[in-house]
Amino acid sequence: MYRTERDHSAGFTLGVISGAVVGAGLALLFAPKSGAALRSNIAESVEPLRAAIAKRYQDLADRAGVEIENLHETVDSAADVLEERANAAVKSAARKLRSVEPTV
Repeated sequence: MYRTERDHSAGFTLGVISGAVVGAGLALLFAPKSGAALRSNIAESVEPLRAAIAKRYQDLADRAGVEIENLHETVDSAADVLEERANAAVKSAARKLRSVEPTV
């Protein structure tokens, strides 16, 4: 499920960036304004896009951080269980070994 959501998010982000680039190019071709005024307008229109991309990046980074934290917790828990079971197996083997050793 996460992979599909991530793929969808990447496609959306790519679409937004592509749309912005195409829109900026068309604005350059069809604008009846001077170069300075046009650059100013483009800079103003790019700012919301930049903010949206920054927010999306932060959201993805936050979600990745949470998932990494969850992964650490899962690994730590599994390691604790494994250690407990290994200790129990060693103690059990030692008891069995003592019970079958010939007494001299």
